[in-house]
Amino acid sequence: MESAVSRRQNRRTAGNGVSWMVTFVDLVSLLLAFFVLLFSMTTPDAPQWESFTASLRSAFSSDNPTRARQAVMPETIRSEDPGLGFDLGYLQKLLKAELARDAILRDARVTENGGRLVISMASDVFFAPGAAVLRESGEGAMFNLAVALSQLDNRIDIVGHTDPRPFISGTGKFSSNWELSLARAVAVAEALRRFGYEKPVEVRGAADGKFAEIDARLEEEERFRRARRVDLVIYKERDR
Repeated sequence: MESAVSRRQNRRTAGNGVSWMVTFVDLVSLLLAFFVLLFSMTTPDAPQWESFTASLRSAFSSDNPTRARQAVMPETIRSEDPGLGFDLGYLQKLLKAELARDAILRDARVTENGGRLVISMASDVFFAPGAAVLRESGEGAMFNLAVALSQLDNRIDIVGHTDPRPFISGTGKFSSNWELSLARAVAVAEALRRFGYEKPVEVRGAADGKFAEIDARLEEEERFRRARRVDLVIYKERDR
C-alpha cells in the first residue's frame, strides 16, 4: 500500500510538470507576438500600395464605364529591387493569359529571350500590305494592350520587322522595308499612347534583320508570315 509520503511526492511531480507546460506556452506566445511585430514592420508602404491596387481596380473593374475587364497584374509580384520592374518569368505567364482573352492578340507569341520578354504581333493582322496605318479592327486590341502595359514598371521598346522579299509600294510612301518596319512600329507606339500608355518607349525599325532567327524548318510562307511583325520588347529593368 502506497505511503502518504509517496503520494505527496507524486503530487509535487505532477505539479512541476504542469508548471513547465505553462512556461513553454508563454514562450511560444511571446515568439509568435515577436514574429507578428516583425512582419508588420516589413509590409509595403501603405499609401503607395493602396494607390497601386486602386489603379488596378479602377482599370479592370466591372464597374468601369469604358470596358469591363479583369486585373492582369497580381499585387504580389512587384520587385523589391528599385532598379527592376516585374519578374519576367511570372509576367510571361500573366501576359499569355491576358492576351488569350482578346480575339486578335490571342495569336501573338510571348517568348523570353536573352533576359527580355518579347510580344510578337503579326503585322498582317494590323496592317494592309505595304501600309502602316492601323486597321480599325486592331484598335480594340491596342486598347487592351495599352491598359495591360500601363500597369508595368518595366522598360519597353517597340521594333518593326518585315520579311526579306523586295519591298513593293503601291503608294510610293515608303522606299524600303526598313522605312515600312519603322513606320509600323511608330503606328503601334502612337496607338498605345492614344489609349493611355504614357511611359517612354524606344521605337526602331529592323526590316528583315532578324529573319535568320526564325526556325528554318518552317515552310517558307510561314517564315515570311512570322517575319512580318511588330515586337514589344519588355526588359527586366524599370523604365526611366
